[in-house]
Amino acid sequence: MKEKIVDKIFKRLTSFQTSHPVLIVSIAFSLSLLSFYYAYENMDFLTSQKDLISPKQRLMKLYKRFDQFDDLDKFIVVIYHKDKKKALEFAKKLVSILKKQKDLYTDVFYRIDPDRFKKWALLYLDKKDLLTIEDQLKEHKELIKDILKSPSLVHILEAINKEMSRRMIGELFTSFLEEEEKEQGKPMDLSFLINLLQDMLYWLEGNTEYLSPWAHLFSKKGLNEEEGYFWTEHKKYLLVFVTPKQIGEGFVSTRHSLVELRRIISSLKKSYPGIQAGVTGPEALNMDEMYIALRDMTIATVISMIGLILLLCLFWRGIRRPILEMIELIVALAITTGFTTLIIGHLNILSVTFAPLLLGLGIDYGIHWLARYQEEINYTGLNKKEAIQKTMLKMGPGILLAGFTASLSFLPLVFTGFLGLVELGTITSIGMVLTTITTLCLLPSLVTLFDKERKDYPGSGILLLGSRIRPVLKLTERTSYVILSAGILFTFFSIFGARNIKFDLNMLNLQSKHAEAVIWEKKLLAESKRSSMYGAIFVRSLDEIEKIEKRLKSLPSVSEVHSIKDILPKDQKEKLKILHRMRYLVKDLIKDLDLSHFSNSANIDLHRLEDVLKRIRFKMLPSAAKKWGADKPTEAQMQKVRDLIAEIRNKIYTEDKDVVLVRLKSFERKLLEDLKDKFSIIKQNVTTYEMRIKDLPESIKKRFISSDGMYLIRIFPSGNIWNPSFLERFVHEIRTVDPDAIGDPVTLYVFTKAFRDACIKAAIYAIIFIFVLLLFTLKDFAYSLLVMIPLILGTIWTMGLMDLFHVNFNLANSLFLPLIVGAGVEYGIIIIRRWRELKDQSIGDHVLFPFSTIKGVLLAGLTTTVGFGSLIISDHQGIYSLGLLAVIGSLCILSAAILFLPALLYIINLGSRRKER
Repeated sequence: MKEKIVDKIFKRLTSFQTSHPVLIVSIAFSLSLLSFYYAYENMDFLTSQKDLISPKQRLMKLYKRFDQFDDLDKFIVVIYHKDKKKALEFAKKLVSILKKQKDLYTDVFYRIDPDRFKKWALLYLDKKDLLTIEDQLKEHKELIKDILKSPSLVHILEAINKEMSRRMIGELFTSFLEEEEKEQGKPMDLSFLINLLQDMLYWLEGNTEYLSPWAHLFSKKGLNEEEGYFWTEHKKYLLVFVTPKQIGEGFVSTRHSLVELRRIISSLKKSYPGIQAGVTGPEALNMDEMYIALRDMTIATVISMIGLILLLCLFWRGIRRPILEMIELIVALAITTGFTTLIIGHLNILSVTFAPLLLGLGIDYGIHWLARYQEEINYTGLNKKEAIQKTMLKMGPGILLAGFTASLSFLPLVFTGFLGLVELGTITSIGMVLTTITTLCLLPSLVTLFDKERKDYPGSGILLLGSRIRPVLKLTERTSYVILSAGILFTFFSIFGARNIKFDLNMLNLQSKHAEAVIWEKKLLAESKRSSMYGAIFVRSLDEIEKIEKRLKSLPSVSEVHSIKDILPKDQKEKLKILHRMRYLVKDLIKDLDLSHFSNSANIDLHRLEDVLKRIRFKMLPSAAKKWGADKPTEAQMQKVRDLIAEIRNKIYTEDKDVVLVRLKSFERKLLEDLKDKFSIIKQNVTTYEMRIKDLPESIKKRFISSDGMYLIRIFPSGNIWNPSFLERFVHEIRTVDPDAIGDPVTLYVFTKAFRDACIKAAIYAIIFIFVLLLFTLKDFAYSLLVMIPLILGTIWTMGLMDLFHVNFNLANSLFLPLIVGAGVEYGIIIIRRWRELKDQSIGDHVLFPFSTIKGVLLAGLTTTVGFGSLIISDHQGIYSLGLLAVIGSLCILSAAILFLPALLYIINLGSRRKER
C-alpha cells in the first residue's frame, strides 16, 4: 500500500515537473540568488575556540568575568635583535606609530613606566639593600656633600681621590663605595670608580652606551632606563601587547587591525637591519587559522567543482548532463548557505568545511538519477518524458531514502552538545535534505528543458533486456570467493593495524606551518618556554592572592604566577621605617644644594683632569697595594683602574682636542643627569607613603582587577601548553587549587576532549540511527545488515591503511567518522535495492547488476573522493588531514561496495538458486 502511495506521489510530481519545468527552474534560481545575496550581507565568521563550545556550559558562564581581560592584548608583537638596544628602539618606534592609529588599536601595552613608580622606587629593593644605602650615605656623607657642591666630571674624580686619601691614612683598604658593612672587614671595592672610568673611555671612543656608576651607591636594583619592558627569559624576545579595536562582529572585527599591524611592522623593519619581528597571540592564531581555512575552502570548492565536472564529462561522454547536474548542486549549495545564515548566522572553523562536503556527497544522488535515466533512454524505446517518469518511479524512493539516511548520519552531531559540531551537523543535515530535494525536483525539470530527445528508438516503450543489463563484472563462483577471501583477509590485518592508531589532540599541529602567528608561537615555546596563553583564577582579596599564589608556585607544571600583588612592593611597612629614618640624613646632604649646578655648562679643564687621573693612578700602583695589605680581588681592581686611566690618557693625547672635549662634555651631562635623577629618587622616597592599588597606573589595574572588584591571577605553564599530556596535567593541577580556573589552556583542554568524544559519539549514534531507519524502511534485518557492509568494511580497511601510511586521528580528520556513514550506507542502499529489483531477472548466474547501477555507484564514489580530495590542497594541516583521510576512506568504502558486496550477493543468490533446484 505504501509503495502505491509513493508511486502516486512521484507520478504527480513528475507530471508537474515535465509540464511546468520553466516555473520550477525559475523558482529554484530565484531562491538561490536570494540566498547568496542574503548570506553575503549577513553571514559572519567566528574564530575563537570558545565559539565552538555551548554557552550553557559552566565553563562559558565562568568566562563572563574573564571576557573583559580576554579582550585585551589579543595581538602579541615579538621582537628580536642581537643588540637589545636596537630591539628597544624598534619597539618604541612601533608603539609611537600604533598609538596614533586610534581607529584600529585601543591600547598598546609595552612597558611599565618607571617614572610612574619613582616615588616608591626604593621600596622595590630588598630590606638589606636599603640598609646598605643608609650605611653608605652615612659613611660617605662628606664625599657626597663634596660632589654635590660643585658637580662636574673633574670635581667628582677629585672628590673620589680625596676620599681615597682620607680612607688610606692610618688604615687598611676597607669599604669605599662597598656593599657590605665596614665591620665585616671586606676589602675596598672600586666598582664605582671602574664603572665611571669605563664609561668615560666608551664616550671618548665615540660610543654612547651609559652604565650608571651611581647604581652602586644609590639604587643598584632600582628601575633604570631599560627596565619595565616585557622580555622573555634571558631577554631573548621583547614583547609588545596590542589590543585591536572591535569593529563589528566575528572574523572581520579585528582582521583589518591585524593586517595593518603586520604591514606597519614590515615597513618599519626596512629601517632596522637585522631586526626580526612578527605577530602572534590567541587572536592572531585564531585569525590566521580562519583566514587560511576560508582561503583554502574557497580554492578547494572551485577545484572540487572543476574536478567533478571533468569526471562527469568523462563518464557521461558529454558536457550537457554534467552541467545540468552541477547547476542543480550549486542551487542546493546556495539555498543551504541561505538557510545557514538564517538559522545560525555564522560559520566557524568546523562548519566552514560544509561546501566541499556537500559537493562531494550531494552530487551522488544526481549521478544515480542520471545513470538510471541514461539507461532508460539508451536501452528502451521510451521518450524523454517517459524516461524521466520511469526513472523517478524506480530511483526516486532509493534516492529519497539515501538522502535522508545521509542527513540522518549528520544529525547525531546535533545531539553531541558540542556547539561547533551542533552547528556543523545542522548545516550538513539541512544541506543533504536540500540536495535530495533539488535532485528529485529541479534535476528532472532541467533535463526536461535542456536534454536532447533521443531519436534512435520509436518510443515503443519495449524493454530491451539483453541490451539493458550489461554486467560490469562477470562474477563467477570462483572469482566471488577470491574477492570475499581477500576482503576478509584484509579486514583481519586492518583490525590488527588499527590498534596502533592514536588520537593527536595537539591543536597547534593542525594549523598551517607557514602562518606567521604559528611560527612565532613556536619560537616562543622552543626558545623561551613561554606560551602566549595562561590560566586564570579570580579571588576576592589581596590576602587570598598570597595564599593562592603560594599553592600555585608549588605546582610542577607552573612556571610563573602574576597578579596585581606582584606589582606592589613587598614588606612596605618595614622598608618605610628605614626610609623615614634616612629622611634627616638626606635633608642634611641636600640642604644647601642648588639643582641648577647640575646643568653646569663650564668647559672641561683637560690639564686638571689629567692631574687628578695621575694622582688616582699613583694610589693604584702595586707598591701601594702591598703597603696597605690589599687582597688579590682588590689588586685586580687596582690593575683595572690603572689600565683604564692609561687608555683614557692615551685617547686625550692622541685624539683631536675639540672632539675629546665634546665627547667628555656629553658624558659629563649624562653623568650629572643621572646623579640628579638618583638623588631625586632618594629625596622622594624618604618622604613617601605606602603604595596602594589606587596608586597603580590604569593600564595595570585593568589587566588584573575585574569590573566587579575581583582580582585576577595569571598562571603561566612551565612546559609546552600545546602538548596534550602536559596540557591535561597543567589544567588538572591548577584546578586542584581552584575548580573554577579558566583561561585559554582550560578552554583548549575542554575543547579538545569534548570534540574528540563528540565525534566518536556522533559516529556511533549515526550508525544506530541509520540501522533503525533501514529496518523501518526495508523491513528486513538481513537486507539492512547487507546495506551496512560497505560502511563497516570500508571503515575497518581505512583504519588499516591509516596505520600503513602513519596517519593518526586528530581534531580535524576525526570528522571523517560521521561523514562517511552517509556515503557508505548510500552505496549499500542503491546496490541492494537494484539487487532486489533484478534478483529474479538475472540472465545467467554471473549477471547480478546492470552496468548503469555499478557505474552510478562508481561515479558517486569517485566524485565523493574528488570532493573530499580537494581539501588536500589546504595549507591548514587539519583540513589537509581531513581531506587525505576522507579520500582513503571513500575509496575503501567504494571498493567494499562494488567488489565485496556484489561478490557476497552473488554467493547468496547462487545459494538461493541451488536450494530452489
